[in-house]
Amino acid sequence: MNYTEPNLLTEALAQHCLELFLVGEPPWFFDAKVENDEPQNIRQAFDSLVFPYWRAHHDPAFPEAFTAALFSVLMMYPDRNRAIYVAHGWIWYYRYCIDKKRQQPDGFYVDLFEMDLSEVAVLLKSLVESNKAEMIKDTRWAGESWNSQQGIWEPMLRSSKTVRDRLNGPDYVPDNA
Repeated sequence: MNYTEPNLLTEALAQHCLELFLVGEPPWFFDAKVENDEPQNIRQAFDSLVFPYWRAHHDPAFPEAFTAALFSVLMMYPDRNRAIYVAHGWIWYYRYCIDKKRQQPDGFYVDLFEMDLSEVAVLLKSLVESNKAEMIKDTRWAGESWNSQQGIWEPMLRSSKTVRDRLNGPDYVPDNA
């Protein structure tokens, strides 16, 4: 694929639908061969669309637009748990890629954009804390019984600790863990 050609991300940007792309709302779901059901195939979408878009365009407004879209998803998306889950997933994978960039300065992510996720993390932490009971009941995605005894709460708690403790990312580990 030539990344200067229109694709799912560039179309979402052109149509001001970045938020819908982030949550995987049809038609903005990135179809990929993966083992588990997810609201958006974040890893594949990031590596196949987001990062190649950045490499091709180095759009200086993109990191801020991405952060604003995450914030908007958390504030306004009607399925609160889905919003929390995908925002968490995008932050986790972004911090994973930033960590790879730091570990391998000449590696694949050498020119990955930097973005400030601190405001998004504060909102995310607040929403995770206030939605704990609903998240424990939510057995979609990583909250399925093969992976968790407490719905999406348990896997999100594990990975939010990883973001904070191993990936040097923002702290959105809930205080009521």
